[in-house]
Amino acid sequence: MPSIERGLGKETVWFVTGCSSGLGKALASTIYDAGHHLVATARDVKSLSYLPDNENVRKLALDVISQESIIMAINSAIQAWNRIDVFINNAGYSLVGDTEAISESDARLQLETNFWGPVRITKEALRIFREVNPKGQGGTVLQISSMGGWWTAPGHSYYHASKFALEGFTESVAQEVHPEWNIKLMIVAPGGIRTNFAGPNMKIMARHDAYNTPGTLFNQLLEYITNPQSQETWSDPNICARLLFEVVAGQKERQLPTRLLLGAETIPLIKNDIQKTLVEIDSWAEETVKCSPGGGAILGQ
Repeated sequence: MPSIERGLGKETVWFVTGCSSGLGKALASTIYDAGHHLVATARDVKSLSYLPDNENVRKLALDVISQESIIMAINSAIQAWNRIDVFINNAGYSLVGDTEAISESDARLQLETNFWGPVRITKEALRIFREVNPKGQGGTVLQISSMGGWWTAPGHSYYHASKFALEGFTESVAQEVHPEWNIKLMIVAPGGIRTNFAGPNMKIMARHDAYNTPGTLFNQLLEYITNPQSQETWSDPNICARLLFEVVAGQKERQLPTRLLLGAETIPLIKNDIQKTLVEIDSWAEETVKCSPGGGAILGQ
């Protein structure tokens, strides 16, 4: 891993959402300890008391579902340091439950927080990188997604929808920005991390009678993710934060990937999902190409 000193300079300005706990708190602490400028945000500023009060830190209230709140926080950072170099969209939570038991209002709030919040901030980031930062300096956006942005599990339909949407949005935007703007976007896809995500940051809805039967995959999963012993095997948030910091800081020497997985379990789960998809594509290829003129020729038939 390249050293921090050979990448971004000490004057780098980082803007991080969801810093009250978990990965966001670990990221904020890592950035501050490295001596960089930090804009740490949370819905409740009191939750940021673990950070000192000095010229390198701005602790700001931010609700990602409010455009006004986003603009106020970003303008405060610009006033302090005249630019922002890295945005990390980390704020979010998991809505868990049987799909039929989840109200539309709860489902919409999940999408507002996990998808539309990062979208609003990313659009502001693009403008700042292009028009506020020194010309050609650009900047980096990290979207903290999940392996659940690729691989799915029962009981998380709206959570998966929010992360699939965020990843599709990010991949498309990355192809839109002009190379000379020097804007980079990276999806971060963690597996289990020892944070409040499986505790206070997980909203578990009342079960639907038709689905709440013993032995279902959802019941088994719910038992696993809420078991403290299971969480002992999950990734350390401080190690993950340090890794992400070093990846961003070292990107001049190594190009950022489109998607960075975090946690050993993510590799086999996603690889198995990809392999399953490839097998299905091949198994149904003959039917697929029938829809296109000359389809048989495409398959060499």
